[in-house]
Amino acid sequence: MTRTYFVDGQDRYVIDYRPQSDGIFKMFALDHPDNPHDDPVSVHHLYSSGEICVAAGHEPRTIDRAKAIACTWMQGFSRYVRTGTFPSGTKRFNV
Repeated sequence: MTRTYFVDGQDRYVIDYRPQSDGIFKMFALDHPDNPHDDPVSVHHLYSSGEICVAAGHEPRTIDRAKAIACTWMQGFSRYVRTGTFPSGTKRFNV
């Protein structure tokens, strides 16, 4: 399942949600703002393959949880490309 999103009305994202055989979902950013920084994945949470990095043990097992994680990442990535800092902390999304 692929969805298009806009963050702050300007940053376009295309996220592909891929169910895995073990019951988790992986999320891939097929389109996102260019990353002007040269930081490791641990900072911006995006692998070169486009897969959104999720901490081991926190992988989503429902599409709603996958959407919430993707929304959190998109907001953080938009801030990161502008400031060089990926925000931390807990976020909540209704999906």
